[in-house]
Amino acid sequence: MDSLCAKCGIAEIRGGSRWCLKYQVEVSEGSPEEKKDCYYFIEPQFEDDEPMTPEQNLMLKEYELESRRMRGPV
Repeated sequence: MDSLCAKCGIAEIRGGSRWCLKYQVEVSEGSPEEKKDCYYFIEPQFEDDEPMTPEQNLMLKEYELESRRMRGPV
């Protein structure tokens, strides 16, 4: 089974391995640092049929999480 982190849009390839940009850990199949319920998991996004960079995906996810915090009773 593929790990959730290895499929994440904010994981980038560094030196032949994949790294989580948010938590700065190596993510691979069955890595011990794998997060089962990660708030920052995002499917790789595309813009004009081009994949967005991990940095862009991280910015999107941070914006999404921030906008959720701003919701609530007024």
